Amino acid sequence: MGRRAALSSSPVGEGTLINDIPISLKGELVDDRGVSYREFRGELRPRYRRVWRDIGAGYAGVATVVAVVAAWDPGPPAAVPAVAVGSLLVGYGLAFLNNFFHESAHYNLHPDRTRNDRLTNVLMSWLYGSSIQQYRKVHFQHHRALGTTMDSENSYFDPLRARYLAEGLLGLKVIRTLRRYRKVEAARARPRAESPGPSRLAWSLLAAAVNLAIGGGLWLAGAEAAGLVWLGGLLAAFPFFVSVRQLLEHRSEHADPEVDYHQVDHGAVNRLFGEGPLASTMGSAGFNRHALHHWEPNLSYTNLPELERWLLGTGAAPLVEERQTTYAGTFLKLLHL
Repeated sequence: MGRRAALSSSPVGEGTLINDIPISLKGELVDDRGVSYREFRGELRPRYRRVWRDIGAGYAGVATVVAVVAAWDPGPPAAVPAVAVGSLLVGYGLAFLNNFFHESAHYNLHPDRTRNDRLTNVLMSWLYGSSIQQYRKVHFQHHRALGTTMDSENSYFDPLRARYLAEGLLGLKVIRTLRRYRKVEAARARPRAESPGPSRLAWSLLAAAVNLAIGGGLWLAGAEAAGLVWLGGLLAAFPFFVSVRQLLEHRSEHADPEVDYHQVDHGAVNRLFGEGPLASTMGSAGFNRHALHHWEPNLSYTNLPELERWLLGTGAAPLVEERQTTYAGTFLKLLHL
């Protein structure tokens, strides 16, 4: 059912870090040139130009899909498949961009942490209904509690069945995610004297207003199909892709589909999905090397390929190789018909 968690000091903040690759290896690894891991790690720096290039490409892709549907302006019956395909493409693009929201939670969009958060809130929080500060609290709990019943990001607790896929496409995953986030935030609430800023409700209302304005504005401008594509991509396809990606990252091939992992620890599981068009977009911002992200959470995704190559030249090579797989192959292994 996945290896039992290893514990150590957490690089993401407070408490302990749970991971399936032993964190203790960081103090032991040396490559074939005699370079220690600490020395190698100290040379790695985020490539911010690439980060912003990738974010720009994500926004450009989403905007292009909406613009093409608006320009085409298909009427019935062509509008039905156009809206369906367009929604999937927009949702995929938003899921791609959401990975950079996650990257910002680890302060990897800008070298200045204050600017990192301000830029993220301006560019992305209106999409996802949360400030980066609020999401960071929830996400760090995921690192501290990976594979346990206390994990805050636990779509992988459910077996991959037709019902799971249908709930994602129907938008039910959004409701469950918001409930889970509220629960985590309430459990980790700080004293009011610390002025936590706008609440998740305020951000959610802002996101609802902005996104309804986008969809409604397109509709009123005569681009009805494009308006539906935007809302369908945001409310259905986006949460679908995010939940499936998370399940493929963390669910064990040996997990029992009849066990409720909200009540029983699942165990920490991570994978590496390599390169290629699917892995580099569905798994953008380091999610295609998610096992290494959990092993070194504060390292920029732009450095993870280097880290993987370095580890393959050390005694950790077997641990890396046994986690290398593909999204498609993992999907088929985890699917319960």
